[in-house]
Amino acid sequence: MGTTERREREKQRRREDILNTARVLFFDKGFRDTTIDDIARASELARGTIYLYFDNKEEIYATILEEGLDILQNMIMADHNPNEDPLTNILSGHDAFMRFHDEYPQYYNVLILDKLQIADVLPAPLKERLDDKMRIMVDWIASVLQEGVQGGFFRPIQVRETAYLLMGMSMGFAQMLDRCCTAADVFAEREQSRQALHAFIANGLIDRRER
Repeated sequence: MGTTERREREKQRRREDILNTARVLFFDKGFRDTTIDDIARASELARGTIYLYFDNKEEIYATILEEGLDILQNMIMADHNPNEDPLTNILSGHDAFMRFHDEYPQYYNVLILDKLQIADVLPAPLKERLDDKMRIMVDWIASVLQEGVQGGFFRPIQVRETAYLLMGMSMGFAQMLDRCCTAADVFAEREQSRQALHAFIANGLIDRRER
């Protein structure tokens, strides 16, 4: 291994160490209550060393947000089955989001909850970077919807707008479960709530006109 390659590997390893440390702190304390000094201290690095790898705390946080978006996108796409009808694939996407909520709760909190709280402090280039990731997911959902419309399975709809609405419904459903399903009577049965939402989505998408 040459000197240049060794240095590049060391830089990458140091960057990953910073990210790993920051991830733990952000998951535990949140964005606003974590400082660059906290990250430097926990990484056993000088504050200035952090800035050799990241411009600011926001860039570190955006990188972790991107990790969460990549996990979510991969889970949704992995559940897509080209042999199934478009509705089954759309509903599978919702179920994949809920698995993301269950299996990666810390990423879920960072992505869904904290991101809303820090949108006003992220620099424009970082917001655009994250929005690009979100657009990729929306475009993919829209392509499944378009397949359903073109095949006559779904009624005519605005596919991109509907894709955003479906994502919003999944987020809202997850938050409802977090808040309500700990209470005894209201939406206490998660599976019943899931089936109700699936039926609601199906009723809104399926073309029931006589052909």
